Amino acid sequence: MKRLFSVISIATLFAASFLLSNCNKDKNNEVTATNGSSFKIAVVKTDTLAEVYEYYNDLQTALMLEQQDKEADLSARYKSLQTKYLKIQRDAQNRMITPTSAQAKQKKLALEQQKLQQDQQNYQSDMMDKSQKMTLQILDSIKNYLRIYNKEHHYDMILTSDTIGSNILLFDKKYDITKDVIRGLNKRYRAATGKKDK
Repeated sequence: MKRLFSVISIATLFAASFLLSNCNKDKNNEVTATNGSSFKIAVVKTDTLAEVYEYYNDLQTALMLEQQDKEADLSARYKSLQTKYLKIQRDAQNRMITPTSAQAKQKKLALEQQKLQQDQQNYQSDMMDKSQKMTLQILDSIKNYLRIYNKEHHYDMILTSDTIGSNILLFDKKYDITKDVIRGLNKRYRAATGKKDK
């Protein structure tokens, strides 16, 4: 999930932190800068969002299940290859096959091993691509919802924060709209998927 929000510019967050430190705050999340202009800000906690956003959790679960299936398949193929190799060694030691036959079988197994290694590399690359696509899907979903959300709330800036690695070290709880955003995201996701609203 950390990658999901790393696309947000550090410069923007530092700028926001600077603005917050040089501003007077009121009860409506509005900030008045030293030059007299005012703007409205909010903060969304991304680690909380990752825990309870159902769309993210569903995509993550599907990806993990696919990963488990593929890894189980690769593991079974590796074990099968190892069993075949040990059988060739055993047969050669017991003189059940000729050395020439053993070499031919080992060459065939070496080709199988190369194919398996290539399949594993392809799988790892595929999983990375899928993970990146999932990250972009989630980020797109959140941004789209925030555009809708913001038509009613009119924030000039919505920042992200998380427990570890955040560029926002401290903010007043009145700026935190995480629960409201999660409620809206999950409601929209349930409506789109036909799940019952909790």
